[in-house]
Amino acid sequence: MDTTSIRQVACKTTVQRAESAVAEASMVSNPADLKAASERWGDADIIGLDTEFVREKTFRARPGLIQISDGAEIWLADPVAQPEIPQLGHLLADTGITKVLHSVGEDLEVLEQVGGALPEPLFDTQIAAAMLGLPLQCRYETLVEETFGAHLPGGKARNDWCRRPLDPAFLEYAAQDVIWLPRLCRHLAEHLEQRGRLAWLEEDCARIVDNARRRLGPPPLSRIKGAGRQPDEVLAVLAPLAEWREEQAAERDLPRRFVLSDEAMIDLAETACRNGAESAVSTLKPGMRRRHGDRLVETIETIDHDAFHRPAWLYALDNDQREQLRVAQSAVRTLAEEQQLDPALIASKKELTRIIRGERPEWLEGWRGGLLIERLQAASVNIPAT
Repeated sequence: MDTTSIRQVACKTTVQRAESAVAEASMVSNPADLKAASERWGDADIIGLDTEFVREKTFRARPGLIQISDGAEIWLADPVAQPEIPQLGHLLADTGITKVLHSVGEDLEVLEQVGGALPEPLFDTQIAAAMLGLPLQCRYETLVEETFGAHLPGGKARNDWCRRPLDPAFLEYAAQDVIWLPRLCRHLAEHLEQRGRLAWLEEDCARIVDNARRRLGPPPLSRIKGAGRQPDEVLAVLAPLAEWREEQAAERDLPRRFVLSDEAMIDLAETACRNGAESAVSTLKPGMRRRHGDRLVETIETIDHDAFHRPAWLYALDNDQREQLRVAQSAVRTLAEEQQLDPALIASKKELTRIIRGERPEWLEGWRGGLLIERLQAASVNIPAT
């Protein structure tokens, strides 16, 4: 048998084993079964993880399923039956086990909510694939098919994962989403190491986890559509109102818009500037006035307008800055071609804009800065000092 035939047989065997594991996957819903499962997954050095959740009428994601796999077995942990799963927390915190996810996104929030910990060390297969030249937004299904020749069915991500019982087709979909992750980790790590880029991935994944731990998210004001078009007088009112809405949404576990829409927030701030706090609050619905009127009046009346400064990210770039951004983007594209990388992996337009506005993003201290800083300086792009 020639080498090509051996690879084909090996790949076919791998697919068959994965399909068998998917077929045998079932829900793990009670403490005794979770304990038994954790004893098995605790022996692995690499564990694949995925989550399914619902987030339509709540501030926080509602966990529906936690998928766990060592590449041979699959465990579908049930956070509806067991909202807190200490065994998951032990797995997430075990630094001797690499936790593999594809495009972590909101998964970290769900894992921390159910397990009480964040996955360390983390290996994100989407970022790893991008560091090997694939598009930054490469889908899991695409990566699995290109790597192992396995075709995965899709189209079920938006199911109500908190409903019970879950249809067997959805359990199969969920199991497919995790069975390949340990294999992808080994495959991608080997190629990253060969190209001297494994440390890049480790740096990026560590930063993702650290940012999640420090709750580094966008400021509440940035979540209000149209805020940037408002004058400073209105923004000075809108900023603390945005903080208040964030607190209320978190406390009541409601989407921000259910507390107060963006349009209503801007109307409230504009009216307060024209006619005062009492007049602005009087325009709210009766229930909102009764519940929050006094707090809102106090918030608005205690604002120090002179102390407010428009955030840099709300200023439009001037002509010189736009030219610097154009030059910076060109330098990134050239570098990306040389490195055979998606330009967005090195620095997106949004991240370059931060530099142009005078920020020094933390990622400049890592592998990206080593590649990019001299290129930007050579193109006369100002790099803020440390």
